Amino acid sequence: MRFGTRAWIVCLLVGCGFAPILHAAEVFRVGGPFSLPQGTDQHGKELAFSSKEYRTVIFDTPGDSGAAEPPKDPQWFQNNQALMVVNISGFSGFKRRIARSRMESKPFRILVMEDADLAARFPRKEGTLTVIRVDEQGLITAITFAAPGKELQEAVAAPAK
Repeated sequence: MRFGTRAWIVCLLVGCGFAPILHAAEVFRVGGPFSLPQGTDQHGKELAFSSKEYRTVIFDTPGDSGAAEPPKDPQWFQNNQALMVVNISGFSGFKRRIARSRMESKPFRILVMEDADLAARFPRKEGTLTVIRVDEQGLITAITFAAPGKELQEAVAAPAK
């Protein structure tokens, strides 16, 4: 069976139509672009990711990564140009309210993620938090996994390779 010109055009149009959907579902990877749509922090204020302001993104899904304890220094995230992203997309409405109330007491800003499709783009490893480093152009330079606490703080504070 031979494809005619019309068949190729239809395939091309259908393929192009699905390309944005496929790209949106693609998992973040080293060398690829990192971007997040504007969201809200734990206080309901708008928060946008910028590779000029944040060079490290720490992704956490409570319950998947173990008990996380924030650094003792309230300026630690700012000093390390780190943005905490907490995924509550799989939580029920009740659990979301509890999670938000717990996050409100934190002295640093947290980007609260409620979009399951976007959360699925983050690579994960059970019992750890995902640490994504980006350069000024917004390209991913490293993806590592670290246990909450001291291991995470050392992974973020270590110089970028």
